[in-house]
Amino acid sequence: MNELRMYVEHLFEGKVLTVENIELKEEIYGNLVARFEDYVAAGMSREEALEKTKASITSVDDVLAGEDAEPCAEPQHASDVAPTTVMGASATDTAGSAAGASQDTGEAPSAREAPAARPGAPVPPVGMTGAQAASDVLEDAAPIKAKRPGWQKVAVIAAIVIAVCGVFMVGFNLLLGTTFDQVEDTIEDTVENLGGAGNSSGNGNGASKGNNAGNSSTPTFIDPEDQREYEATMALMTEIDESSATTLQAYAGRANTSEAAELAAELPLSDNLREAGIDTGSAATVYLDYTEVSGDIDGEGIDRALVYNVAAMFSVYPEISSVRVTLQEAYDNQWDADTYLFDRTRVEQCFATASDNAITQLNSSLFESSDAWDQVRSYIVDRHEFAEHIIDWSETD
Repeated sequence: MNELRMYVEHLFEGKVLTVENIELKEEIYGNLVARFEDYVAAGMSREEALEKTKASITSVDDVLAGEDAEPCAEPQHASDVAPTTVMGASATDTAGSAAGASQDTGEAPSAREAPAARPGAPVPPVGMTGAQAASDVLEDAAPIKAKRPGWQKVAVIAAIVIAVCGVFMVGFNLLLGTTFDQVEDTIEDTVENLGGAGNSSGNGNGASKGNNAGNSSTPTFIDPEDQREYEATMALMTEIDESSATTLQAYAGRANTSEAAELAAELPLSDNLREAGIDTGSAATVYLDYTEVSGDIDGEGIDRALVYNVAAMFSVYPEISSVRVTLQEAYDNQWDADTYLFDRTRVEQCFATASDNAITQLNSSLFESSDAWDQVRSYIVDRHEFAEHIIDWSETD
């Protein structure tokens, strides 16, 4: 129970890590874990059980105060304190003289008026006056409350505290790193496996698209940033999953590359499309310009969306030889935009290699059935390194 461990550590913040406190902390943690498990076993949700468990102990101050309390030392009897001779006179006489002087002058006793010292207490040297002498006498006169532990015991306790702290920090770092890795792996695995749950995944069974979003519940992450990344990435993957061969076939039938901008508006990332069309310098090049793309989207999700859009453009317009893409993420200036130049020959070679030459050309024949286009989609969505390799080859900056 990581949250309960962190909660117990919070309860002991600012407390001295003595051996007793360390044992007490572990005992409290064990009790809270047992209480939490009892709540869950009784049918309570994990969240409710966690909150109720935390509410059962909100402070350890009372517990620590009860353990640290010591019986008060018995006061010394006046008869036990012997007068101390100072320069030939007793401390009692000296104090009396000082008191008389104060009464004569009407002033409060000065700092030099120290109480009588215990037997054997050192006498301030001749000539020492003021607060220094009083402070020294008072310090020597104070009763000894407890025997200080030897340096060996102090060293042993310090070594134990350092060892416990070191183990805790190592464990915490390992736990934190493992948690981050698990979150990242969850997002990446979901992105990679989306095609298997949402479409035919290239197996020719023609399964309906969009099932992933409808049949699985959205997991909840502790870190809000991880939650945003998961939801934004899954939304983009759903766009890819819902892009149909029927829509692409309609544009292919027109055979008019001047409608490239309209087609781009039907593809994933359309909400971030700033402009698209035919490059005036090269009639065989389509350009796609995306801006303000959410930084919450996982990088692999963006790679898949771009490769899918490029494959769609090549398939709809067989006369196009390249697609130039500019992508700028939110909060980045124009100089931080990523640019890619996708070459038809290179992209088709990638599909041929991945499909064992089942797909050698990207053209409108891929729209003749939903299974054929789902096969193209599956190589982009389901294969971990396919889209990444095409992106790496096409990046120009």
